[in-house]
Amino acid sequence: MKLRIGAVPSHLVDIVWDQVVPHLERVVKVAHGEITLDSVKDQLIKGDALLITISDGPDIIAVNTLEVRNLSSGLKVLYIPITGGDRMDEWMDEFLKVAQAVAKDFNCTRLRGLAVRKGWMRVLKQHDWHEVHTVIECNLERE
Repeated sequence: MKLRIGAVPSHLVDIVWDQVVPHLERVVKVAHGEITLDSVKDQLIKGDALLITISDGPDIIAVNTLEVRNLSSGLKVLYIPITGGDRMDEWMDEFLKVAQAVAKDFNCTRLRGLAVRKGWMRVLKQHDWHEVHTVIECNLERE
């Protein structure tokens, strides 16, 4: 069976929420406190982000979120801040084509993502992605 990639409109997020939570939980665990399940759901329901699902028949096997960001320089970028799920090798190529089409629809000139794992660059390099920034941090909450 062929995998399906679909966008979930904000008013339907509640319907698929229980199916996407297991994939999102894996991302939340490695996001250094920057997101929660509640914050992701809130963004999706408000329409500040778009949920993309990858399904094998009735089963959602992976999720992504997309966000259009207007930078102060005037640059318009489509961010892919959340990617979680299984069988990435089966859907990544097609998903990136979908993301590029969405970016063009919103007049974005770039796709960007957040990679909390170094392994993402190995996967994305073959799709012409490159590192733009390195985020560093100093934790001020010491015990």
